[in-house]
Amino acid sequence: MKLTCPLWLTLLLCCAPAAMAASGGSAERELLAADSARTEAMVSGDYAALDHALADDLTYGHSTGQVQGKAEFVADLKSGARRYRAVTALKSAARVYGCAGVVTGTSDVQVESQGRALAFTLQYTATYARQHDRWVLVAYQSARVP
Repeated sequence: MKLTCPLWLTLLLCCAPAAMAASGGSAERELLAADSARTEAMVSGDYAALDHALADDLTYGHSTGQVQGKAEFVADLKSGARRYRAVTALKSAARVYGCAGVVTGTSDVQVESQGRALAFTLQYTATYARQHDRWVLVAYQSARVP
């Protein structure tokens, strides 16, 4: 994975205290918008937008424990094996560390998986990298809220 900012800047920003990541700054708003656009593309079936939002080396960990790469994740959506009907953000926060960003949050999800309709609340961590002047999802992990 090639990052688009100088190594010294990445090290400087990543080694700074977490408090240095300005909550609510323009980079954080941009990251939250990218995360929202990704979920909108999943729900609407906009595969071109989804392809643009996901890194080629994505690791996507579902709340079931299944882990998929980008190709497998998108193929499941295209085939209808998994259909996201709604993803409603309840809360989310973004932190930016140079060319890396993390979004944590809670969402209500309605999905059809293998023909079964499911609805649940997730807590998730979405890790992004700044590539080609945009945020792309490189890793995702979620857990169902009991």
